[in-house]
Amino acid sequence: MTFLLAIAIILAVTVVPVMIGARMVGARNTGLGSALLAILLLAMLSVATKVFVPNHLAAFVVYALAGAAVLAVTLGTTFWRGLAVSVIIAVIQLIVMIMFVGAMLGVAAAH
Repeated sequence: MTFLLAIAIILAVTVVPVMIGARMVGARNTGLGSALLAILLLAMLSVATKVFVPNHLAAFVVYALAGAAVLAVTLGTTFWRGLAVSVIIAVIQLIVMIMFVGAMLGVAAAH
């Protein structure tokens, strides 16, 4: 049961924001499969960027541009809309993280 809950949380925090972002920009591919594929490709891109680009600033720029391209191709949209999806994903994940930290602080304060 704990394993399934962990999988559900991971999907909610990673894949669902991609699906929401894709729908917001009007991408062709907005389903679970496309979003999951995009997340897997972004994870591989992240590892490759860390391995092959030693400068942190350059790695950020390369990852941002290549990540937007990955999202654009995977979700069936333009590069600029892929970039917008990446911003939407970051905002949603930031909001979820703030809510999570707030909930944890509330639980800690109650004890």
